Amino acid sequence: MTLRRLSVLQWFGLLGAALAWTGVHVIGYGVAQAKCSTVGGRWDIAHDTWQVTLAAVGVVIVLAAEAAAIAVFRATRAADDQDPPPDGRLHFFATAAVVANVIFLVIIVLDGLGSTLDTLCRQS
Repeated sequence: MTLRRLSVLQWFGLLGAALAWTGVHVIGYGVAQAKCSTVGGRWDIAHDTWQVTLAAVGVVIVLAAEAAAIAVFRATRAADDQDPPPDGRLHFFATAAVVANVIFLVIIVLDGLGSTLDTLCRQS
């Protein structure tokens, strides 16, 4: 693989899951707010459908980012984290991305489950 392709895969592997979680969480929060507002009652927003769809899209993006990180990790497995750039940097970020993507996957799944299974629009 070329260095340019490895760099693109490395950055997608590192940032893809974090950006996916951010999008899922922000859009999901907006959907919940719209559902619970007085105007949202007239719109008949399918909250659970939105949340499950957002979580599914987020999981697909995270799995693609994990595949990219694993591809970079395997391509640079001969390098060590302490090696000079670009091989050392690629390997270091790929290692971090493999671990972080698993964490973001769990966060997205739990966020999707929690938003669909918990009571929505509860008055305090």
